[in-house]
Amino acid sequence: MTPMRTRRPDTDLFGLIRDASVAALGDADVSMADVDLVVLSQGPDALYGIGHPEQELVDVLAARGKRVVRVQTGGATGTSAAQMAWCAIAAGESQCALVVGADKMGDSQQSAQHVLNLIWDPAYEARLPLNTISMTALQAQRYLHRHGIGLRRGEEAWAQIASRLRNNGALNPAAQLRNPVTPDEVLSSPLLFAPIRRDMACPQTSGGAAVVMVSAERAATIARPVAWIDGFAARSNTYFLGDKMGAAGDNDHGSFLELSRAAAAAYAQAGITDPARQIDVAEPYIPFATMEPIAVEALGFSEPGQGIADAEKGRFDRGGEIPVCPSGGVLCAAPISVSALVRFAEGALQVRGRAGDHQIDGCRTAVVTGAGGSIQFAGVAVLRGEDS
Repeated sequence: MTPMRTRRPDTDLFGLIRDASVAALGDADVSMADVDLVVLSQGPDALYGIGHPEQELVDVLAARGKRVVRVQTGGATGTSAAQMAWCAIAAGESQCALVVGADKMGDSQQSAQHVLNLIWDPAYEARLPLNTISMTALQAQRYLHRHGIGLRRGEEAWAQIASRLRNNGALNPAAQLRNPVTPDEVLSSPLLFAPIRRDMACPQTSGGAAVVMVSAERAATIARPVAWIDGFAARSNTYFLGDKMGAAGDNDHGSFLELSRAAAAAYAQAGITDPARQIDVAEPYIPFATMEPIAVEALGFSEPGQGIADAEKGRFDRGGEIPVCPSGGVLCAAPISVSALVRFAEGALQVRGRAGDHQIDGCRTAVVTGAGGSIQFAGVAVLRGEDS
């Protein structure tokens, strides 16, 4: 992946795509001549003012004559694109696939937030004061209400989570936000939409990411450590927020039903029966600190309503039972088109023992996720190192 920054005026979108591709191909010790499938992980065209960027990609990556496809599911785009390549390889349609994308949100000609605000249903929800921040704030409030957790306790736990993730990001040279913050500093940062404060939210990011995926036969010819995909699943939920408000049951806006279902399917493929004991590292898609307790519950690391308590106990710290986002996660860099692909890459680095200063010792199995839309799409992959 490229370094993640607020702006990259020195290059364009395709420069980031090229740089990320060159790095991934070099790491895998393959060339574009070996690649038979390119999957572009790319979000809304309006962010960069280029219609169908997959067209220019063909020449930028010397991919003429190769199969090129584009995938877009919002924040889940990265896992959706990786799953598309995984399926093609499993079906025998590809031996070597390059999954790549980039974003230049800080350089967008339109406000990135304005573009993201266009995801709502135009008939019923677009007239409401909804944006990605208020949507997530509603989720946080629903979560507290659903589990009888007081607002003050929730705010203090979210501040602790944000501080931990920012401290993790300080160890990651690719992260955009590398300055640690204390819980008190998080609580003192400006309020964006109650109860979310600025330092509980992800930044706007410019950067690119790429991964190379190959068949088992091709992997046997690669001298470097590889990461195996033991399970990969995706699930969706309703488009309408109102359908997750008020009704009793699991499909509540204060939960991640689609994530829990995708995780259950991926775990079944991977033979994971006790994720809290069998997973060494988690890289879930957490663009807001308020999402972590909900995500760890959906992934089976915490019982329902216990995500905050487990965070308070330090279970998800670097030295805890299940380190969550040792890279700093999306909270420290959020190039939406590839935020989930970065989770995939970070999980692979961990199980390969190549994560550098933010490596978790003894990591052999990792779970990575993507989440997109109005908390609607989710993808989950289980990655394994060679000697596990």
